[in-house]
Amino acid sequence: MTIKTGRNNSDGLDAHTGGSDQNRREFLTAATLFAGGVGVSSLGFPNIARAASSTVENIEGSGVVENIAREEAMTFATNRYMGAPVAMIEAQNGAITNKELLSRIGDFNWVEPTIENPVEGIYVLGGYSLAPMAFIETEDGLIAFDTGDTRHDAELNIQAIRTVTDKPFKAIIYGHSHTCYGAAVLAEGNSDVMVIGHPGLNDVVKENAGGAPAFYPEVGPYLTARAVVQFNGYMPKEGPDAYVVPTNLSEMDNSAFIPVNRPVQDGEELTALGVRMQFFTKYGSDDKVHTTVWLPDRKILFTTMLWSAPPQLYSLRGDVFRDPRIWIEGLKFNRDLNADVLISAACKPVVGAGKIRETLEQYLDGASFVLDQSLRGILGGLGPDDLRHFVKFPKYLDEAPINLQSYGEISSYPPAIYYQTVGWYDNDAANLKPLAPIDEAQRLVPLMGGREKVLAAARTALDKREFAWAAKLANQLYLINNQDKEARELKAECLRQMAYVSTGANDRAHLMSQALSLEGKISVARLIPPPPEAIVAAPATFVDYFRVRIDPEKSGTTNKVIRFEFADGTRAGLHVRRAVAEFVADPDTYQHRAEITLVMSGETWSRLYLSLAKPEELIEQGEVKVRGNATEAARLLDLFDRYKPEKAVVVPPALYGRAR
Repeated sequence: MTIKTGRNNSDGLDAHTGGSDQNRREFLTAATLFAGGVGVSSLGFPNIARAASSTVENIEGSGVVENIAREEAMTFATNRYMGAPVAMIEAQNGAITNKELLSRIGDFNWVEPTIENPVEGIYVLGGYSLAPMAFIETEDGLIAFDTGDTRHDAELNIQAIRTVTDKPFKAIIYGHSHTCYGAAVLAEGNSDVMVIGHPGLNDVVKENAGGAPAFYPEVGPYLTARAVVQFNGYMPKEGPDAYVVPTNLSEMDNSAFIPVNRPVQDGEELTALGVRMQFFTKYGSDDKVHTTVWLPDRKILFTTMLWSAPPQLYSLRGDVFRDPRIWIEGLKFNRDLNADVLISAACKPVVGAGKIRETLEQYLDGASFVLDQSLRGILGGLGPDDLRHFVKFPKYLDEAPINLQSYGEISSYPPAIYYQTVGWYDNDAANLKPLAPIDEAQRLVPLMGGREKVLAAARTALDKREFAWAAKLANQLYLINNQDKEARELKAECLRQMAYVSTGANDRAHLMSQALSLEGKISVARLIPPPPEAIVAAPATFVDYFRVRIDPEKSGTTNKVIRFEFADGTRAGLHVRRAVAEFVADPDTYQHRAEITLVMSGETWSRLYLSLAKPEELIEQGEVKVRGNATEAARLLDLFDRYKPEKAVVVPPALYGRAR
């Protein structure tokens, strides 16, 4: 542990290129030679070659925007996934990675557990858990700003806090809904702790109980599984394939959330433990219930708007749409407070009014650039995949320390903006009725000369370091036969090499996890169901979610209403009407009478929902009491998909080499 006081200095990860593995040394040497000695300062995302020459112009007398030529928006000159020079290095944990990442990561990120003391009475804990937390020390006790993503995060943080002070936490402020799950650990049994937060935060936490935040909460288990991938859940800790940026979500444990008991409105002031604070709840970044805290007497700002990487306008794990306009306006608001000290919920503290203004403007300009150039590209006729290559930071933004793409990479963001703005259709009518991917592969591979020629072409592309193209070719064969050993191995190596040259922690995690899964070293879950206690707490909600699991082939001509009665008094229903199951919130007032009534506890319903027991078994054992035909009740419940962990995986396990 390191304790720092005063203004921050930039920290860099110590990295070396030694390594005991001869093959790895040869790889690094070759990679450096390939880079031609290019220094880190010349790597990144300069403007697309010639893109400036195809500016948006008005056609005389019409005001119609001229299309930006697609071919001018597509270039591989700076695309590290398509052969552009990249200097490589080995991190302390043996991970092979992009040298630029290691040389810049310490500017705004912690590379080891550290307690910062940027100004008297305020401490920031970084590097102990996924997100930092801060606290204010007063004569009467402590005030926390955020508590950790999990109970375990808070346990790590409280241990570090106790090396600084033994004072109790008497107030907790939630900056947003992702880092509110360690509060009870910090409270240490104090039932009188004041919990301050956005008026809507408690509802958001309740909504997310079934899984990661989702526009359709029914698919929360799918997004939860992707989140585990994104937060290094399958990544080795050491070795060439290990994670580099420790964006690790600690073990998923029981929540230590304490509901907000002192909601604050936008602009509201209050004094806690002698500290005068003003709260702002209008703006947010990655969720809708953010709270910014302003200490006017000391000009200290606690914010969730500034991260250690460019604003993540789309998350690879999947999420509700993050409106860049709200984030940008929040950053402007933060800037215009003219703070002397900025404490962030996602990066190192920034000290000094001039430094804060410069940092915030570089950051908000990065977000504005991505949004505005995405919209400019749409006006110019570019589709979502074109925009990935068109929207690249100019050199001055790319080299700004706060804009290191160490979390996500901005190439992922423009397509999300396109889909929110336009929808999926890219205005090319040839793409209006696309073939299924497997059908397309089955037609393309013969046209390319067959399997052997596609394999050879993919290997040639890999040798040329055109990793993205090689992966695309290998994937055609994988789609046709996911048990094709050579195709799996080749696809895995393509993904691995893309992971090595990436700077985004999220990108590396998704790429490497699938590479390892293709090689049979891990199994990546496609779904992570909600915990039983979430189902028990809201059984009717999960009756509603259950409806999307109906199998139309099984349900056939069925037309029956099922009534659910739970031990806590909750009632709900499902009307199975051929291929659709309609959720019935109040079966007592529904126009159709239930033919089958199922009476059970919330715990029993959780077992049914999670496929931990078969319906007929629970009925026979008396855990589910049936009013009506018991055999028909079991049949109706069996019309819905069962969760099978061995089947719910991203990459099917390889069967070759097994006894058959």
